[in-house]
Amino acid sequence: MECPSPSHGDSMPQAWCRAMIRPACSRRMVRQLFYVLASFLLAGSVQAEWSLLGRSDTFRVYLDQKLMQRNGNFAQIWQLMDFTVAQWADARTAVGSVKNLLEYDCTVPRFRTLAAEAYTEQMAGGRLVANERLSDPQWEDVAPGSTPEKVRQIVCGKQ
Repeated sequence: MECPSPSHGDSMPQAWCRAMIRPACSRRMVRQLFYVLASFLLAGSVQAEWSLLGRSDTFRVYLDQKLMQRNGNFAQIWQLMDFTVAQWADARTAVGSVKNLLEYDCTVPRFRTLAAEAYTEQMAGGRLVANERLSDPQWEDVAPGSTPEKVRQIVCGKQ
């Protein structure tokens, strides 16, 4: 919406018009901000429920079985590697945990990483320092007795 061009010596209506339009723009921005904040709040209500799968001296492995999805012969699950001591990505960036979205083939013992996120704190807390969605993820074999085999048994069912 535009204000009409001012006529000679008629600057008051122009200023009044701008003052009336500006709040309309601000209301639109406030409404958009409200929707963005509401979506973050709703997304926050779908929080991960991490259950411990295993541990070593240097890390713990958790799974979020609440968000696990099965589609035919494939299953996806979020896995969290929580480091006991921060890992350094570079001279200034410490990583406390890494979250991976994994896809398992329930007919053939294989899996692939679809996405990865790195956080400065444990349990996917702190600042997100890396986020990658793999465009062409490669399948990896599931070795007997490995952590991926345990995860595959959970997401696909014991076979």
